[in-house]
Amino acid sequence: MTLNFLIILVIIALAAWLGNVLLSLEAIVGQSRTRVKAARESVAKLEASMKRFQRDEESANKETDDLLNEMIALRKKQAEVQQKLAEEQAKRKPRLLILSDRRNPSDKEWLVIVANTQIGEVDASHPLAQEWARGREYLVWAETDRDAAERAVRRFSARPGYTVRSVQPVKEDLYPSGRPAAALKP
Repeated sequence: MTLNFLIILVIIALAAWLGNVLLSLEAIVGQSRTRVKAARESVAKLEASMKRFQRDEESANKETDDLLNEMIALRKKQAEVQQKLAEEQAKRKPRLLILSDRRNPSDKEWLVIVANTQIGEVDASHPLAQEWARGREYLVWAETDRDAAERAVRRFSARPGYTVRSVQPVKEDLYPSGRPAAALKP
């Protein structure tokens, strides 16, 4: 009987121990199930975020393509307008201003370009601001190109910002008689 009692006691102890082990395993499995569920929810949230980011990326790419196409169209239009402007400017007869009507018999005709970018900087709405920025052409009579540049500098040196950009000989003699046509009145 003692032996039977001992065996029953060992069986009960073993059953209690196995019950504790099973309860511990059940708690561990429950925690694992909770972690797996949380991981699945995180994965679902991440997948939803990825889909949203993909839609946003597709939308941004489409918008970028649309803006690029619009920019290309505007650049083509700008090129057309610039071409028309260049054609119109080529049609426009250039104005040649005479710096002084004094001329010596040995003088040659020089085309002097005088520019002043400060006019546009001070008052961009000035009617001659762009023309001064590009440079205005003056007919100057002088023996050399250096003399022609000096005459232009003397003429414009009283005001700041004026510079002589270039001095070139006139290819054809505009006033062969030695006097401007306006001065030859009968």
